Amino acid sequence: MSRPPRLAAIPRSVIMQPTTQCLPMDCTYCYLPFRKVKNLMPVQVAEGVATAVNTWAAGRPGFEVVWHGGEPLATGRERLAELMAPFDGVKHSLQTNAALVDAAWCEFLLERDVQVGVSIDGPEDMNAHRVTLAGRPGFGVTLRGIERLRLHGIPFSAIAVVSDPDPADAHRFYEFFAELGVTTLGVNVEEEEGVNLGSRRTDHSRAVEFWAALADAWRASPVVRLREVQRVLNFAGPSWAPRTAPPHRSRRPGTHFRPSRTTAA
Repeated sequence: MSRPPRLAAIPRSVIMQPTTQCLPMDCTYCYLPFRKVKNLMPVQVAEGVATAVNTWAAGRPGFEVVWHGGEPLATGRERLAELMAPFDGVKHSLQTNAALVDAAWCEFLLERDVQVGVSIDGPEDMNAHRVTLAGRPGFGVTLRGIERLRLHGIPFSAIAVVSDPDPADAHRFYEFFAELGVTTLGVNVEEEEGVNLGSRRTDHSRAVEFWAALADAWRASPVVRLREVQRVLNFAGPSWAPRTAPPHRSRRPGTHFRPSRTTAA
């Protein structure tokens, strides 16, 4: 009896790094060696990838091309448009620190129906590793970019790096993102990777307690989809589910985020 293949014959997405530059951030845990240099992906590379992707996308609706790594907006609108152009029948998304988001970028994203993810690590005190090239806190510039996304009615998800998974912080961590209005939250516990050799070694039991507390916060108020929990549920089925289904979040132009003292202090 043959076993079903463990890997899909056709992927559901590809990840493209349009530039090495991480402008204007210089996160202390970043392991990308050329993040201060603006090396751009040649258009010929995108065209080569698109040759295979367009065939896959024709048979798989919703195929995703993810622009992630470096800071995609540092690529510039003209070059990023050139890199996206060869792809047909796909959904584009990008992961950004949001610092470069302005009205022109918002129009670019809306015109191409690009899904947006923002990199932010939670409340301001949990965001200390995200600093600019000048060594200043990056929390404020990211919030300004998020505000511009919201003013233009652009929904966004978030990815957070948790350097200290303290179970006592899990609830306010979740509430921060719930108040921010993210659609989905991905959580990466910091680890030693690449040139990031200075991270603390996380105690296993402490990390488990953090995840348990975070899951409890989500189950009590499931307004944000937790990426890791959703992956578990995809395997486990409906037996371990929140009390109510997460509502569909829509964004209206002119909706403002005002960080409260409990979430931004």
